[in-house]
Amino acid sequence: MGKKVLVADDEKVIRKFLKIHLDKWGYKVKEAGDGVEVLEQLCNEDFDFILLDIRMPKKDGWQVLEEMRSNPKTKNIPVIVLTAKNEDSDMFRGYDLGANYYMTKPFTKAQLFYGIQLIFGEDSDSLPVTSRE
Repeated sequence: MGKKVLVADDEKVIRKFLKIHLDKWGYKVKEAGDGVEVLEQLCNEDFDFILLDIRMPKKDGWQVLEEMRSNPKTKNIPVIVLTAKNEDSDMFRGYDLGANYYMTKPFTKAQLFYGIQLIFGEDSDSLPVTSRE
C-alpha cells in the first residue's frame, strides 16, 4: 500500500488538484479544509506526511504546525507547506516551526513530486511516477 497523506487546504480546487496527482502516484489521500479538521484527523489516523496550507480558517497552518511539533504523536510527521505566503520571513517561520519543505503557490506537479522526493530521501527510481507525468 502507498504512503498515506493528509492534504490540508481551504481551497477545494487545490485539494482536488493534489488528490488527482497523489492518487495517480499511488498515495492514499485524505483531505481537510481547515486547521481544526487537520488536528482532528491527526488524532484519529496515522499519516506518512502532510501537505499543509498556511491560510486556513479556524486554525491557520502556523498554529497547526506548532501543535503538531509539540505533540509526541505527530512531532515527527513530515510536513510540506504549500502556501501563497512567499516572503522570506514566511519561509523562515515555516522552517523554524518545523516544516520539512516549503513551497509557494502557484506550484507545478513536478515541484510537488520533487518536494515529496526530498522529504523521503528517495531517488526517482523508487517513486511511483516520473516528473514528466
